[in-house]
Amino acid sequence: MISLGQRIAMAVAMTRVMALELVRDRAALVMTFLLPPLVFLIFSSVFAGATGDAIQLKLAVADVARTPDSIRLAQALAKSPEVRAEQVAPATADAVRERVKSGRADAGLIIRADPADSGKPFVIVADPARAVAAPLAQARVQQVLSSALPDVALRRTVAKLEPALGGLSEEQAENADSAAAFLRTSPPKTDDGFFDRQDVRDARTGGGVIAYYAGAVMILFALFSAMQGALGLMEERRTGVADRLLAGVAGMGPVVSGKFVFLTGQGLVQAVAVFATAQAVYGVAVLGHLGPWLVTTLAAAGCAAGLALGLVSVCRTREQAQMLSTFVILVLAAIGGSMAPRFLMPPWLQGLGWFTPHAWVIEAYQDILWRDVAGLAVYKAWGVLAAIGLAGLAVAHVQARRLRR
Repeated sequence: MISLGQRIAMAVAMTRVMALELVRDRAALVMTFLLPPLVFLIFSSVFAGATGDAIQLKLAVADVARTPDSIRLAQALAKSPEVRAEQVAPATADAVRERVKSGRADAGLIIRADPADSGKPFVIVADPARAVAAPLAQARVQQVLSSALPDVALRRTVAKLEPALGGLSEEQAENADSAAAFLRTSPPKTDDGFFDRQDVRDARTGGGVIAYYAGAVMILFALFSAMQGALGLMEERRTGVADRLLAGVAGMGPVVSGKFVFLTGQGLVQAVAVFATAQAVYGVAVLGHLGPWLVTTLAAAGCAAGLALGLVSVCRTREQAQMLSTFVILVLAAIGGSMAPRFLMPPWLQGLGWFTPHAWVIEAYQDILWRDVAGLAVYKAWGVLAAIGLAGLAVAHVQARRLRR
């Protein structure tokens, strides 16, 4: 019977062996202790920027009224650090709606009348797929209006009351001007009925959100599954199967190509399951856009397969490959929009998202299934995804040839 002391000695010896293995495997050492804080920094940047106070929406602005007050507001919005306002050209309501519908703006603002006039001079144009963007855009415009044009609300109130009062005397008018000047230093916080809202299209509520997350989930699980399948390369090296294949005429090339075809097909089947559910439960129009959807899905699945094979092939041990694949999946998912909508992220992180396949996949699916657009943006996404997949496949083949030498 083994004594307690012997058990402790064996445990200490095993701990020492594992520690030595980790220290000698420098790549695994780096990924074990340096990647976690790096992942923390990335995730904190993603989700800390997704709070209401930190979001900088991209706002398309059209000043249709062209009055002194409306021009002041448009200029103040352009200078405000709270929102990324861009005046559309031509300055029409249709141009704003087109920007929002195409996804080039998170929300739109149409200044259709002088801000001091009665009624609702502002129209917030919203995409139902970005429902939170509309109230945030209204809040940002209200902030700018209160700070840059605080006298507007007072003049609206005075204009409403003046008919009931039978007109203002000269003294009352002077008092109103004095109050307006005071409001420039103490702006009000209410919206005073400035805003109306319009959606960019008459679509089923939630359809854009469903299309977004269907794409986000599809590419996320395609990468997960592809990484697990690509780890078979490490198992073949460990068991000696790779050595026997390398001794043959063809080498590992057909094995890599075969894995790529299988993993691409696997991703396609996963996508069918996800989008069939989206169509059946939420009415997402997949069958109505079957051709573009199929090309997008094949490009996304091929991208995941090639990326997985390329990453795993450059690793020397299974531990390295597992750690690297987990790191890559988590980071790409966070930055690319699979975990939080990209328009809620800081602008610099939104730009960084275009270096991930997730952003291209999500935008392509939204263009096809929600915006009914299959133009240049979708073709560009297909090209980028195909290029990533083929590049990863090429890396895997190069590493296979190096093994043979």
